[in-house]
Amino acid sequence: MARIIDVHGHIFDREGLKTILHYRVQLSKYLYNKESTPEQLLDEAPTVEKMVEDFRKNNIVGMPVAWDAETHLGGPRTSNDYIASIVRKYPDVFLAGWGSVDPWKGRLALQEAERCIKELKLIGLKFQQPTQQFHVNDPQFYPLWELCQDLGAVVQFHMGYSGLGTGLPGGGGIKLRYTKPIPDVDDVASDFPKLKIIAMHVGDPWVEELNAVTMHKGNVYRETSGMWPRYFPEAMKYEMNRRLQDKYMFGSEYNLFPLDQLIKQHEENEYRPGILEKLFYKNAIRILGENLERIGVNLKEWM
Repeated sequence: MARIIDVHGHIFDREGLKTILHYRVQLSKYLYNKESTPEQLLDEAPTVEKMVEDFRKNNIVGMPVAWDAETHLGGPRTSNDYIASIVRKYPDVFLAGWGSVDPWKGRLALQEAERCIKELKLIGLKFQQPTQQFHVNDPQFYPLWELCQDLGAVVQFHMGYSGLGTGLPGGGGIKLRYTKPIPDVDDVASDFPKLKIIAMHVGDPWVEELNAVTMHKGNVYRETSGMWPRYFPEAMKYEMNRRLQDKYMFGSEYNLFPLDQLIKQHEENEYRPGILEKLFYKNAIRILGENLERIGVNLKEWM
């Protein structure tokens, strides 16, 4: 099998972890029932070199994401320059990177988005609406989608449940209403038909709604990060094996989820013949191929 392509992961080293450190304490308890302090998490954070070895060992190439939610989340960003520098430093491991802009920064967000695509050669932009606190179908943000469409950039939108804030009073201020497929993503996909949209994560509790949007809109695609594969909802697995088999790409949410365990659980999910190859690399090459070529990636060198 060719190398697995991971379209969504994070660089949660000491630098990247600072972006969500407050929520990461609670996230450790939610995911692993582990009590931690911010200081412990920073001390235990893996180095970039350790992450690179994880990808090499598991025959995976990654596409790490930046994170900018300064307006509402506060704290430092995981900057676009930092992600771009890591992609350049480890060209055998990172296929491309995803930029991030805070949509509330207006003209500055547009300028940074253009710089991400033109200068930093990032494949597109990732948005985390619960921490950025915005609806993607709000017309005031449409200039962002128009710019991405014009530049041939892909966008990633967070869908459904967010582990950030789980169990905290008031969810730590995180609101799930920003992550509904309908009308949010459905509107953007319709209004910008040439914009490729990757709907991230499982999308629960709106799994069937997200299935419908992905099926109806030819420019909407999916990835699998944010939940252990053994727990995928039946409605999701059913369509992965059937009508949406050409829409799904592998995403890890690394390093919150170990790569080897994710691969093992996908292999145990009893997909129909040929589905695993599509999920692991064939769909990503077909869906993102022209976008990767735009930033100078020669896919033949990777396969």
